[in-house]
Amino acid sequence: MFGMSDPNQTLSQMIRYFEEQRYEMVEVMSSEFTGMLLSQKSRDAATQTLLVKGLRILTEVLSRREKHKLAIKASSVLQRERKKLEKTLLQSAPQLLQKLTPMEEDLRPIGTVYLASGKKRKAVKFFLKAHKIQQGNLLAMLSVCETEGVATKHAKTLANDVQQAGPVILENGQYWLKPEGGAKPAQIDPILAVLESCIHTYPECREQSQRIRQECSDISEGITAANARLQSAMDTLQPKHDYYQYS
Repeated sequence: MFGMSDPNQTLSQMIRYFEEQRYEMVEVMSSEFTGMLLSQKSRDAATQTLLVKGLRILTEVLSRREKHKLAIKASSVLQRERKKLEKTLLQSAPQLLQKLTPMEEDLRPIGTVYLASGKKRKAVKFFLKAHKIQQGNLLAMLSVCETEGVATKHAKTLANDVQQAGPVILENGQYWLKPEGGAKPAQIDPILAVLESCIHTYPECREQSQRIRQECSDISEGITAANARLQSAMDTLQPKHDYYQYS
């Protein structure tokens, strides 16, 4: 079974195949991989960790291949087995809990699985839960707004998150917002699309969309640094006085 004698190697191979978009192969491998681990009655923390990682891959690849019922079923198993992993670590190695993939990074993809299957209300539930766990999670709130459509009431929350995320950053030719506190960065284009659809409803949306466009313009014209936050941090490291002038 695809070299299952070494689960870590098999997992790495699945990840590589997924990145290469060899989804049919990944589905077969991840189905066998997770099935094998689930059949083990007693699993230590290391094995349970491999199972959870395998279930993440299986859930996503099933959704990518539009096998929506199977993807939803796999996502349910993922949530169940993640809880078991957290319980196992809490009992045996609580110091490793902080190394787990953050819960919100599982909830948002699960929401995407439900969205792909046409279950919008269920999808929004998972997106909102991810945002509740990690306030300022732009990607989670953006997913809520995109799912609910034009003039969603959550656009105001998105605007507030955008404000808290700080200045626009230019990186690898693309403009981003990078919240502090661990939340993943988000590209500005989909954010602007939501904000500008709600400018007549929420003043906050107008203010933040204008701010983003102005900061992009300032960066492109060289008025401000591509990464104002980093530049500010570097500036604070510069000595305020030339001590050699006194020697």
